[in-house]
Amino acid sequence: MLLGCGDDIEIPRPRYNDNPVMLWVGDTPDFPICPDGRLDYWDGWADVSMNPQYGNVCGPCACGPAACALPDRMLAHEAPLCAGEGMKINLAGAADPPGHCAEISSPVPGDAFAAIAIRPPTMARTCAPAVQPALPPLSGKFARACPWTDEYVADFKGLACITPEDDGSCRLGFDIRFEFQKKLRDARTCTPCKCGAPVGGNCVADVLLFSDASCSNMLASLNEIRTEEEICHEAQEASALAAVRVVFAQDEPGTCSPTTEVSLVDGTVESGETRIFCCSRAELVEVIHASADN
Repeated sequence: MLLGCGDDIEIPRPRYNDNPVMLWVGDTPDFPICPDGRLDYWDGWADVSMNPQYGNVCGPCACGPAACALPDRMLAHEAPLCAGEGMKINLAGAADPPGHCAEISSPVPGDAFAAIAIRPPTMARTCAPAVQPALPPLSGKFARACPWTDEYVADFKGLACITPEDDGSCRLGFDIRFEFQKKLRDARTCTPCKCGAPVGGNCVADVLLFSDASCSNMLASLNEIRTEEEICHEAQEASALAAVRVVFAQDEPGTCSPTTEVSLVDGTVESGETRIFCCSRAELVEVIHASADN
């Protein structure tokens, strides 16, 4: 063995003014954590490219549904036939969750409640992409150089490395040579998926009006209000309006088709300066630790 007995055996040692590193090299960018949790590491890569099997494609595009939404407001009118400006009643709280008894924050007194105008349910005008495709993985050689620690850490599975000589060559014993470019950033993005206009679907709502905050005394049940309708309901008696329930009679979202079939890769991988590492064989890693003590 190189570290065996023999006065004529020259044991390679790093230069005293050199800062040795532990270098991890792998085929994927799954960098290990540096020994002792050191954060002053250097990450690099070589021959980095996208796997040819993916081409320049992130993935296929697909669209989610065009969701139905319950009526978001109604107007209480003092005059019949919903004449005049009316008092706005926000129904956003009544839709979360649908069907629960939603107390009106400012009840409408009976003498000010002659009619109620209710906005229809709505369907979203667009569909959102169902899934944003992910970037295809990179292939190449990846490296992480960690500062040498006081003790050799076997589970890091790295090589002991130093910088090259002034002429770029590697000295005896540290003649495993690597060249990596500094990893700056993966600046690639996936082009967005886009969806066409919704088709089909059916959004129908029921609105129940109550004269008390606990929804026990129902004034009216306004059924099957559709997306194209804004109805005006005439109050049948001089009673206050104190609470409301809003539910879906039918909740069938519309569907959209993607206008872009696939999401493509846009941008590039950005690299920095090249760094050369001269590394030892595995049985020599203890030599650096021994040299550091001398």
